[in-house]
Amino acid sequence: MSELHIHFEYMKKLTAVLLLTVVTFCVPLMAQDADCPWQDPGVNQIGREPMRAHFIPYINEDAALRRLALPDAERFALNPETERRISLDGTWKFLYSKNNAECPEDFYRTGYNTRRWDDIEVPGSWELQGFDAPIYTDTRYPFPPDPPYVPGDYNPVGAYVREFTLPRGWEYMDVFLDFEGVESAFYCWVNGEFAGYSEDSRLPAHFNVTGLLKKGKNTLAVKVFRYSDGSYLEGQDYWRYSGIERSVYLYARPQSRVEDFSLSAPLVHDYRDGDFALRLLLHGAQAGQKVAVKVTDPQGNVILSEDKTLSGPADTVMTVSRMFSDVLPWNAETPNLYTLTVSLSDSRGQSLEAFVHPFGFRTVEMWNGQVLVNGVPVLFKGVNRHEHSPETGRTITVESMLEDIRLMKQFNINAVRNSHYPNNYQWYYLCDKYGLYLVDEANLETHGMTFHPDGTLAGYPDWEGAFIERMSRMVERDRNFTSIVIWSLGNEAGYGPNFETIYHWTKRSDPSRPVQYEGGGYEGVSDIYCPMYARIWALRRHVNQRDARPLILCEYAHSMGNSTGNLQDYWDLIYKYDQLQGGFIWDWVDQTFAIKDEDGRDIAGYGGDMGYVGVPNDSNFCANGLVAADRSLHPHIWEVKKVYQYVHFEPVPFTSDRVMVVNRHDFIPLSRYRLRWTVEADGRTFREGEMDFPDIPARSSAEVTLPIGELPPFNGEYFLKVEAVTRDDAPMVPAGHVAAMEQWRLPVERALPEPERLQGVLKVERGDGEVALVGDGGFRMVFGTDDGEMKELVYGGENMILEGLRANFWRALTDNDVACGTPGRCAFWKDAGDNVVLKDLGIEEMAGGQQVRVSVIYDMPEQESSLQVDYLVRPEGAVKVTMHFVPGRKPLPEMPVLGMRMVLPAGYDRMTWLGRGPQENYPDRKTGAAVGLYSAGVWEQFHPYVRPQETANKCDVRWAALRDTSGRGLLVIGEEPLNVSAWNFPLDDIAYVPFDTERRHGGSIVPKDMVWLNILHRQTGVGGDNTWGAQVHSEYTITPREWEYSFTLVPLGAGSDASEMARKVWF
Repeated sequence: MSELHIHFEYMKKLTAVLLLTVVTFCVPLMAQDADCPWQDPGVNQIGREPMRAHFIPYINEDAALRRLALPDAERFALNPETERRISLDGTWKFLYSKNNAECPEDFYRTGYNTRRWDDIEVPGSWELQGFDAPIYTDTRYPFPPDPPYVPGDYNPVGAYVREFTLPRGWEYMDVFLDFEGVESAFYCWVNGEFAGYSEDSRLPAHFNVTGLLKKGKNTLAVKVFRYSDGSYLEGQDYWRYSGIERSVYLYARPQSRVEDFSLSAPLVHDYRDGDFALRLLLHGAQAGQKVAVKVTDPQGNVILSEDKTLSGPADTVMTVSRMFSDVLPWNAETPNLYTLTVSLSDSRGQSLEAFVHPFGFRTVEMWNGQVLVNGVPVLFKGVNRHEHSPETGRTITVESMLEDIRLMKQFNINAVRNSHYPNNYQWYYLCDKYGLYLVDEANLETHGMTFHPDGTLAGYPDWEGAFIERMSRMVERDRNFTSIVIWSLGNEAGYGPNFETIYHWTKRSDPSRPVQYEGGGYEGVSDIYCPMYARIWALRRHVNQRDARPLILCEYAHSMGNSTGNLQDYWDLIYKYDQLQGGFIWDWVDQTFAIKDEDGRDIAGYGGDMGYVGVPNDSNFCANGLVAADRSLHPHIWEVKKVYQYVHFEPVPFTSDRVMVVNRHDFIPLSRYRLRWTVEADGRTFREGEMDFPDIPARSSAEVTLPIGELPPFNGEYFLKVEAVTRDDAPMVPAGHVAAMEQWRLPVERALPEPERLQGVLKVERGDGEVALVGDGGFRMVFGTDDGEMKELVYGGENMILEGLRANFWRALTDNDVACGTPGRCAFWKDAGDNVVLKDLGIEEMAGGQQVRVSVIYDMPEQESSLQVDYLVRPEGAVKVTMHFVPGRKPLPEMPVLGMRMVLPAGYDRMTWLGRGPQENYPDRKTGAAVGLYSAGVWEQFHPYVRPQETANKCDVRWAALRDTSGRGLLVIGEEPLNVSAWNFPLDDIAYVPFDTERRHGGSIVPKDMVWLNILHRQTGVGGDNTWGAQVHSEYTITPREWEYSFTLVPLGAGSDASEMARKVWF
């Protein structure tokens, strides 16, 4: 007898025993809550059907195939005309109680009056529908750990009741209730009779309710507990809420049916042929009935058709096997799907039911310290993904799944870790179809046990069964999905014998996939060493140790707020060593909610914003996504796209027209792309072209010569940008999509012009408390003699500043800055620029009165350092500014930024720049931002992070111009590339404020009557190794040594060309 069949028989016997127990002691529920199943780790279910592989039975083969052919959003919609299934989603009657004692004991009885109860929508969490409040905690349980017990005073209970009508034609069938996901434990009754009990919030619970139904109207009652012993195993870093969070169905099956199926389709014979094996578990077979099995290829051709006529009830298993030659393999790049169709008909040939299951021929194996897919050591360019909607939390739609997949495919993501629980079943079908590698993870995390003396439940023998249930039921439901290439035992749950038990169970049950678990470290059972947030040096250590396992980071690049720095550094190392096979960024989507602030503005609600029930919330630690909760893009996703791209370009040394093209796809050549090249002269297209790639197979490279031609000398820079652009429309990716990009400066002689001649006279006028420089064309520049600060910068009679240039060493702290102690460690840089003390103000007239140098020297008492700012001024108003910082002997921490800032009137709100863009970028996160000529409004520079913080920086800026609607404005030219940003608000508006003082939101920021302009020499990177202590890598920080940099301010007239003005030699 097979292990699967033995498991079913065991579960039936266990169910019978437990059902007798609950009927005897739990109806009505016991007075002593501590004796109930929901506080007993040995009871995971009562009366629940054994788990089977997911499939949806239809009335016949034609109906099944027609549903499969529909568009995705329709394909999964319920259709009673083609299937014997009805939805119980919709409006239910609902009663919220603070605890079990306050919930009516007999509400499930037939005739109980629920007229005064509230309405609630199913599926959905009750906390998001006005009952109680969701709680966001990262590591702690929302109650003191005392397993298996949960609080008695505050453990809300939701009582649900609805009526339904039994469809006609179901009279002689077995009828089942299907709860796809209920948090955290629940009882259900049909027509006042007990139907069952279940835990595990992320897997379906099926109950056979045939004997409890009656013709016509029936009543379903459900009692849901917010907390149960199961909550100890569901301690994920996510919101804690409760209720019927996934769909509820009632479905009928013929008494003769396919109970379960197991499908195997590995590649063999050098990965050319497909070894198809199918095993069907039959229930209630009758003599003369027929089972028909078909397999069709991706073009719709039937390549297998096999029937079996059943002899009677003893026919419980049917197997079909076939070797197919030269199959089209499945992988994330070419997700070729074949279709299995299974039909059951009666002795007269009438269809009883049928189902279809798309599948791919695919092999996963461990070999030579690597994970191989179809014989190839693939790289996992992955993300962790929570199921989340900004309106409905865990309750998500197929449309949102499709949007996630579309974005992932377009941003070069090929793998998803289902963190940290089994997902809605539709997700797996879609990933099979569109091609994503999945790590399927058991709903098993006990992070909160780190606040208990024992630290973990993995060593508790009485919890072993619960561990087994969560892992085995996931494997049994999901085993036939091709996209799942790795099983995961859970997340952050410590280590102990229970994990070894479920590891070995999984290896026996499914030897076709590797099994991983991070919690055991190097010594624990895991086919893959899968640490989280391992630093780059730890990756090197793994390689040097030559461990027998590959290293795949289960979590890395913590993308909280303005983050995801040094991703390129990780991948430079990953590409270098074959045992490093990628990782999964934390994480895909912010887990925030769409709410309003007190002024009615749209904000992203995080921990503490959604109500308070006495449990502290962990603020915005739920916002770590590459995309926002509404799937709008965060700037750092562009860096991910660039680092994860599959086509790499490198210049051939000592040439300007030859490019080395590296195809980093694992399976496909570059024939689906066109090569587009552009030569830009200071950001403007000079020459361009498009061509086919040569034949470059997967995992190989070739040299390409571009017809660039000779480039004339130019007073500027030539950059070559090469792109891989999709040739045709493909699922989720349109034609013309830029899949990969690289850019470099071309080695062309630079023709420098003559310096601009000095014309006119610059007068020095000294007055009360000020010194003014007066030049031509209405130019006037005024300095205060008490502080040395620029007070006026007048061009054409109009003052262009609200505040003059000031030294600046501080930024609005990022989430990573806060977490690594920057507020304390670097605190005295915060006001360093404002607290300088004027030491000397010198005026030097030069070049016969045609130039004036203003030298302002400051002491920095707290830093025991000195600062000098020189202004070299021409008559027409061009000003060269030089800032010179000299530290003393006092030990100083790193500087968050180094440079100057000024404030302009609000009218100068159109920004044009030659530098990296268009999205914001930072020294450790800039490879995805090409040097180019960009233009946008100042307000567009601001990115509303969930918590406001540093934003809008542009690296490698040659020049930047701020202009008004008439075209007049100010040009900033760097002597060397600058870091520039502009905001419509002061730094204080986005400055860090502790969460317990004020919960700030990016969406609450409003433009002010100003333009704050940062002109920086250096900007610290944003980091991203983690958000609980890791500092920005040293190469992207600013050491407080002696620094000097210069830039030039030039007035712009309405018709002046900023590029031409920037190329002039002013000094």
